[in-house]
Amino acid sequence: MRSNVTPKTIRRLIAADGYLELDLPEKAALELSKIDHAGPLEGPRQLLMGLARKRAGEPENAILHLEQAARIMPKPARRFAWSELASCYRCAGSDDMADLAESLGGDREFELRIALPSAELKITSTNSSANIV
Repeated sequence: MRSNVTPKTIRRLIAADGYLELDLPEKAALELSKIDHAGPLEGPRQLLMGLARKRAGEPENAILHLEQAARIMPKPARRFAWSELASCYRCAGSDDMADLAESLGGDREFELRIALPSAELKITSTNSSANIV
């Protein structure tokens, strides 16, 4: 089965990553919302949207996106999504879910690379923060 990922989708993902790097989460979310169908890049799109919502001060809105990313992405990205979810769950008042997310995310630092056809997203994580490079 052939993937229908368009260059425009890739450009929007890269632009959103750039906006997050510049600490402009609202612009990143707007760029990501313009993607109709990301195909095999839906996982990275959901992850970036969750990070954008969280950094925009909307942790409750980030939960859905980060949960979807945790379900569809491979293990390293899944761990990253769960670790980001922990603080969102705490803000929503769900300490049990936050504890579960922390255990699923693990407590080690890791680096996640998402290769796109024309660029690479690199996400590094520590227990307390995540940086998109």
